[in-house]
This record gives sequence, structure tokens and C-alpha cells, in this order.
Amino acid sequence: MQESALLQAYREYEWELLKFLGRRLGSTATASDIAQDLYIKLLRVDEHPPIKDLRAYLFRMAANLATDHLRVEKRRTEILVESEGVLSPPNNALTPERYAMAREELDFMEAEIAKFPLRCREVFYLARYKGMTQPEIAEELGVGLTTVYKDLKKALNLLVQARRRFLDFSS
Repeated sequence: MQESALLQAYREYEWELLKFLGRRLGSTATASDIAQDLYIKLLRVDEHPPIKDLRAYLFRMAANLATDHLRVEKRRTEILVESEGVLSPPNNALTPERYAMAREELDFMEAEIAKFPLRCREVFYLARYKGMTQPEIAEELGVGLTTVYKDLKKALNLLVQARRRFLDFSS
């Protein structure tokens, strides 16, 4: 099977793309991940439209992926700041009473998580328990990055609502 012109151009400009992405993202590791995402994207497309300037096209695709990544990471940070204290309460001394209350809350939250839609629950599990990044989750589940972001946001919103209900019941 012969490589497409875009894949050949990718190989030719790979180092330039990595430097470009590294400067834009401030991380060589993230730049490598985004470059890999670009490569995978190019592999998945069977026929590419006729493109006059392959280099410019590749760099525009890379810039768009980097922008998407920065947007997702910014929103992820915002969500974590918003949920600060809700999902990870301050650490206090553990007494038998606090242990019993924590156990009750944990049981309640586990029951609430079990009610999540399946994909939402999977995304939450992979992100919070497996420590996978959103691009890794998208690849694992075969869905788009936006879908992962929306499912993670939905899961966090549902958890915040569930915790508020629990606190209202236990007050």
C-alpha cells in the first residue's frame, strides 16, 4: 500500500511540526502526543482532497489540534477549580464518627456513579481511576475528544449534584 502525499509530507516535516507544537504547547511530551494524534488522523483518511501546499496544510492541522488541546485542558482546569472542596474535602483527623460518615458518603456516591450512562461512567473511570488523558480515553473508546470532554463534564456535574443531595440528606 502506497502512502498518501500527506503522510509523506508528514514524515518530511515531522521534526518541524514537533518543534512548532512544542513552542505552542510549552511541552515536548504534549507536542509528541499531538503530533501522534495528527499522524493517526492522517492514517484514517483514505483519500485526501487535492492540496496545493501540503506543509501549510499539515501545520494548520497541527495548530488546530494544539488549540483544541489547550482549550480542553483550560476547561479541565476550570472544572477542577470549580469542584475544589466538593470532590476532595479537606483532610481532617479520622475519628470513628468521621469514618462512618465517610463510608456512608462513599456508598452513596458509588450508587450514584452506578446510575451514570454507561459511556459517561467509562470515561469517568478511565480519567479518575486509570489516570488516562482525554486523548487517550478518546482513542480507547473510539470516540471524539469533544465527546470525552462532554462526558467527563457531565460526570463531574452529576457528582457535584449527588454530593449536594447527600449533604442535604445528612444535615
